[in-house]
Amino acid sequence: MQEQFLHYLWKYRLYKPGLYSTTQGEPLEIIHPGLHNTDSGPDFFNAKIKIGDTLWAGNVEIHQKTSDWNRHGHQTNAAYDNVILHVVAQHDLEVANSSGVLIPSWEMPIDDRPLKNYETLLKNQNWIACAPYLEKINPLELYNWIERMTIEKLEGKIAIIRQMLEQYQNNWDEVFYLILVRNFGFGINSQPFEQLARNTPWIIILKNNDNLPRLEALFLGQAGFLSNLIYEDDYVQLLQREYKFLTKKYHLTALPQHHWKFLRLRPSNFPTIRLVQLARLFYNGNISFSRVLQVASKEDLTVLFTIEAGDYWNTHYRPGAESANHTKHLGKSSVELLLINTIVPMLFAYGKLRGYESLCNQAISWLESTKPESNNIIHGWNKSGIIANHAGHSQGLVYLKQQYCQHRKCLHCRIGHLVISKQNR
Repeated sequence: MQEQFLHYLWKYRLYKPGLYSTTQGEPLEIIHPGLHNTDSGPDFFNAKIKIGDTLWAGNVEIHQKTSDWNRHGHQTNAAYDNVILHVVAQHDLEVANSSGVLIPSWEMPIDDRPLKNYETLLKNQNWIACAPYLEKINPLELYNWIERMTIEKLEGKIAIIRQMLEQYQNNWDEVFYLILVRNFGFGINSQPFEQLARNTPWIIILKNNDNLPRLEALFLGQAGFLSNLIYEDDYVQLLQREYKFLTKKYHLTALPQHHWKFLRLRPSNFPTIRLVQLARLFYNGNISFSRVLQVASKEDLTVLFTIEAGDYWNTHYRPGAESANHTKHLGKSSVELLLINTIVPMLFAYGKLRGYESLCNQAISWLESTKPESNNIIHGWNKSGIIANHAGHSQGLVYLKQQYCQHRKCLHCRIGHLVISKQNR
């Protein structure tokens, strides 16, 4: 039996009911199991246990066997001297703390029903283990957990953003630039877009954002799309001259072209088009995190992203290669993805790290007023009967699938708990 399952039984009191006694024969009453500790040290803190006539407050350690106490070296570790009860599935040895004081032990009576439910989940080969039971879950509890997953995902982004802030001297605009450029890769080209941003410091963007062809030259050149070819048309020759100037001035290094993926992308999603859209987006300081903080509504924010590539790109998808005339604007679905993956996490992190709860609420409100994402994970949930009503739900469902379901962390999931703890199936 997994030790984490014993933790779960203890935490939620899912052991068999009855009158209990320690392995030493003293009456035992469990008043409060304590708080689960996920760091080093005893498994549960601040438990309340009555042994005999004495009420104890302290820590609880859980093992499969009592002999595991010694096998883990707790008998010489003073951090375990405040353990008031040793909970085990099998008692095979009396143990003591580093002061030689005997530790009261309790052999937990295991209820077969939650164990069988848990084993069924672990063996289930469905897209998600609990799929057959979802229709029996109270929708209120289900969606409360999905919304909790959304917050957990946003809180996870805070740690990443904090680390980036330390790396870039607490420059929120530069961190925003890095995250935004990465997300312009829309998954398939995220890595090269991020590398391009890291190779092209924000200060260079600021110093050249009053010249659109120069910005286009900067992004296309840094991506490697202006190298090793002789172009016939005047505009690309202009871009090449601009990039040559920028390379000498800032000691720039271009990415190899093979880093970029074009296969199975629609031409409007080619990285070359995304790069010139980025240039237009940063032109004349149109977008920065400082500007985002000044925006009053999601509609006003959308206006900032309502951009089109320049006239040359209406008839080109790549430098020097002509195509049918088509306006290369940033589509509504792309803008929504940038809102979900860039604006909302940055705004939420800023609110949390600066103590502006209203900004956190605004970020969540923008998520909840945006339509849900459409991807393979959301389609999978739809087939299982769970519908995302807005982007907040879709973000929570993606996180739930990736961080819980894929790793069979059913014991840590509210839905898993409802399935496991169910007495009759």
